[in-house]
Amino acid sequence: MRKFAWLPQRVSSGRVVWLSYYYEYRTLYDENTGRPPINSLYFTFTETPKEKTFRLLKESVIHNRNVWNDPTLTKKDIIC
Repeated sequence: MRKFAWLPQRVSSGRVVWLSYYYEYRTLYDENTGRPPINSLYFTFTETPKEKTFRLLKESVIHNRNVWNDPTLTKKDIIC
């Protein structure tokens, strides 16, 4: 969810955002462990637009790494 910080707002990375946009996300489970939160209904994390762009680029590189893009393997190695 995109929000505007009228007052100083600290994002998850520790930076302070003021008079600019930031993104707030809520997840129902921890992505690392798969467990739900104990004290509330969701986990909340915030990030700046630059951090969001970097995260999306980093995730796209990770998701594009598969056996079809590996230059050391041939099609014959993959099928067998």
